[in-house]
Amino acid sequence: MSAGHRRVIVVGYDGSEVSRVGLRVAARRAGNGGLVYIVHAYELPPDFLGSPNFEHLLSERKNHGRAMLDAAASEEPPGPEYVLELIGGPPAQAIADVASARDAAEIVVGARGLGRVRALLGSVSHELLHIADRPVLVIPAAAVEFLQHDGVAG
Repeated sequence: MSAGHRRVIVVGYDGSEVSRVGLRVAARRAGNGGLVYIVHAYELPPDFLGSPNFEHLLSERKNHGRAMLDAAASEEPPGPEYVLELIGGPPAQAIADVASARDAAEIVVGARGLGRVRALLGSVSHELLHIADRPVLVIPAAAVEFLQHDGVAG
């Protein structure tokens, strides 16, 4: 682990309840003195080479991402240090890249469970399980109530 032998955790954050629980779980796993990178990735606008609205769309997506990370920052549980990362591109790849670049011990993400169609198309957590070069802790939406009741994420 880098960062001076601190436990480094990367957590994907999209503002959903399960990602907020993921942030609390990541904070607990990093512990006092640990370091948590909160990553929000925004999709780049389509047809970025020829779109006259590209800059406007990009600005909107960045602003939305910043607002989401600001909300995450207001919820930061005590204990570790936090770093906010706003990245344009596919979420799973962005999270995996930050984890690799920061030499994270693990990645924590929530799975919203958006249904079978979403599962067929792939989800961030599913893709991370295939591309990450380090452990990935996936918190399913069904576990949120359990974790909150158990005091892990409440």
